[in-house]
Amino acid sequence: MINNIHVIELQSVGNMRDLGGFQAGNGKHIKYGKIIRSAHLHHLSETDQIALQALGVNKVIDFRGLEEQQNEPDKPMPDTEYFLFPVFSSTRIPVINEEFIKDMLHNKNSLIDLLFRQKEQMQEVYRDFVFEESALKAYHDFFQILLESDKPKDTVLFHCTAGKDRTGFAAALFLRCMGVNMDCIINDYLITNGYLKKRIEETIVKFQSLHIDDTIIQETKKYFLAQEDYLKLSFQTISDNYRDFQIYLKKIGIDENAITKLFDIYTG
Repeated sequence: MINNIHVIELQSVGNMRDLGGFQAGNGKHIKYGKIIRSAHLHHLSETDQIALQALGVNKVIDFRGLEEQQNEPDKPMPDTEYFLFPVFSSTRIPVINEEFIKDMLHNKNSLIDLLFRQKEQMQEVYRDFVFEESALKAYHDFFQILLESDKPKDTVLFHCTAGKDRTGFAAALFLRCMGVNMDCIINDYLITNGYLKKRIEETIVKFQSLHIDDTIIQETKKYFLAQEDYLKLSFQTISDNYRDFQIYLKKIGIDENAITKLFDIYTG
């Protein structure tokens, strides 16, 4: 079901929400049931598959790299098109799963190094969303699918692994393109932390078993969360290098005609 902050509660897929309901720049509202963001669909249950099909999902965009996608492929749904648009060619963002935790617990020095580098690494990632050729192509292709999804029954779901960074930036781009207030965009981005908090706390307990200085762990654990400053850094990078958001949109293939079509498809 969808509550008043657009969250869709499923048992086997996390961090899912409908981007409908926001007031767009044309005075209308983004339609519900047209565009949904989430974490990956590798563990999608039969019950939740039925729920997604009831929501009308018939196109799924995966921003993960090839290795991530091969390790945990989406569970296929009938009558659904799948698109793999890797934002980066290699894994740039730590995925907090059992394999990651196991590797870190077996190599304390690697973990300490990761914790010290995490902030700098994430800042680099959010800058590269704007610069990296693979990222420019991925977000260009993302918008092309949105533009092609103009039938009333078309519903696009897009995701990465946790639905935090690559997906968070895609959602922010779409909402900004639609003229949504930046505070609303940031609020949507930060909802992800409710989904991640429990998993990160469980991971921190395991890290603490290595007797790493707790100050280091507590200071760095926030960098595994969605950070408002990261998203602002991406948009500041756009501003610094393109001067205007509309110029950046043209760089990824979204001109005035495309924006008009997006308003026609996604607002009402």
